[in-house]
Amino acid sequence: MSSLDQRIKAAAREPIVLSPLVAALDIGAAKITCFIARSSQGPGPLKILGVGLQPSRGVRNGVITDLESVEKSIRAAFDQAESMAGGAASEVVVSISGFGLKTEKLVGEITVPLGEIGTKDKRRVVSSALNTKRYEGRTILHATPCYFKLDGQLVADPLGMLGRRLEVGVTIVTAPTPIWRNSVLCVERTNRHVAGVVAAPYASSLASLAEDELESGSLLVEMGARSTTAALFQASSLIHVDAVPIGSDHITQDIAHCFGTSNHAAERLKVVHGSAIANLNEEEQMIDAPRFGDDGNLVSSRSPRSFLTGIVRPRVEETLELLRDRLYAQGIERAGYGRRIVLTGGGAQLNGVRELAARVFEGHVRIGRPQRYSGLGDAVAGPGYAVCAGLLRWGIERPSDLTKLATATQEHHNHPVSKAVNWFKEVFW
Repeated sequence: MSSLDQRIKAAAREPIVLSPLVAALDIGAAKITCFIARSSQGPGPLKILGVGLQPSRGVRNGVITDLESVEKSIRAAFDQAESMAGGAASEVVVSISGFGLKTEKLVGEITVPLGEIGTKDKRRVVSSALNTKRYEGRTILHATPCYFKLDGQLVADPLGMLGRRLEVGVTIVTAPTPIWRNSVLCVERTNRHVAGVVAAPYASSLASLAEDELESGSLLVEMGARSTTAALFQASSLIHVDAVPIGSDHITQDIAHCFGTSNHAAERLKVVHGSAIANLNEEEQMIDAPRFGDDGNLVSSRSPRSFLTGIVRPRVEETLELLRDRLYAQGIERAGYGRRIVLTGGGAQLNGVRELAARVFEGHVRIGRPQRYSGLGDAVAGPGYAVCAGLLRWGIERPSDLTKLATATQEHHNHPVSKAVNWFKEVFW
């Protein structure tokens, strides 16, 4: 479809009519998941009204490569979820994952007259931090304050306090703009409004981490199909997001290559018999491992389970060690997350992953699942659906951050007049 055809199609869409239902859409490398809930819910567990699940077509390594195919899968997932919910959702919260996620720290400082710190002062100090950096080719997903200092002293919230020098540290999470635009475009083509775009590990943390884990410090590791991403929290604030371009699908490909079998058979071997740690008597345990015969068809074959473990463990260990080393390179060590690690994503369901992660990160590890939800069936209540559950919580509760202010600041920087003024300052000042 040409760009002209797309514009004509967009102009012909019916206007969006807002409904009381909110949808969450996790566009993953392996599956597309849709959860629907009512936007106005009382206290207690968040009730899921509808669930839709479709295989991910047109997505490769977390990047949309075929808009038409992805749009069809999204429509099918919406149809399933809305049929179950008994209504259509007009607002959608979408996830972004993959190796393109990036985190930066910005610091801003202002001097204020002696008096109470007001809302304008907080906004001004945040703007001073955001003005120190421009993002070319990247879109801001999250901008969260990680600390405030008033006259050199850390404070939880300076609002209403007395002081002269106010400082703030802001965590900025960005994604490549083309990836962001294509994710939004796929949803808008279904005539739905994108209420927010959330980094996958951050969404997963909203569903899986307890309040104590957020406050004391914890590291959430989202083990996806094509990438493994992480979100670090301290004092209930998002501190860092990172990723490595290896996921559970790479394990499947390793198995298919070493056993000489199909990807479908390799996936079944991984799920049913795969393990990231060795078990007793593995050499004697024989498993069904079909392989390609001379005629190109799968034929029955048996192999020791230890051979499968010897394929799975190195890949999982490599993934976790790469992520750990990236965190260390950013100056984040074990003390930074209180030795608490929570694993989510489809890869977290693999046998032995928790034990291996505990050895790699040298901390306490648990498997995270959606918490404080009702209406989730057993099939979609595991760690592989934490991202979608967290997106829905974000859509209902709308956690406050500085993303709108950060986006407005960047748009101001990118305005032609602002660019000319900034160039003039750089040349003549």
